[in-house]
Formats: sequence, C-alpha cells, structure tokens
Amino acid sequence: MQYQEATLRQISPAALAVLGSMDTAYVREVEEDGNIVYAIYSADGQRLGEEDSAEVALIIARQNDLDAFLVS
Repeated sequence: MQYQEATLRQISPAALAVLGSMDTAYVREVEEDGNIVYAIYSADGQRLGEEDSAEVALIIARQNDLDAFLVS
C-alpha cells in the first residue's frame, strides 16, 4: 500500500487528469450570452456539451458512460 501511495504522489496533475479523463466528467454552471447553462467537461477540461439544467447535464453525461459530478 505504501508503494502505491508513493507512486501516486509522483503523478503530475496533468497525468492524473488524463488517467481519469476516459470515464469521468464534471458539470459546471457557466454564463453565455447572458444565459446560465450547465456545461459538461471531461476530466482534462475539454468541453463536451451543455444543457439548460444541471440535472439533465448529469443524466446526459451518465447516459454516455461517464461518472459525472456537479462542481461549483
């Protein structure tokens, strides 16, 4: 266990993002043209889409086999 922890601590933030980017997404509220939308991003920050509500954005992400989380 200690070896694994030491190895993980040496991973750069960029490498860690890539590690989770294949199956993790986050949803964040953003303002566009005066409107609030909920953008869906992959773990590495690539914007995947947007929806009008956080609930729908999370559902869409999960329907696409992503573990999705709402962040502020």
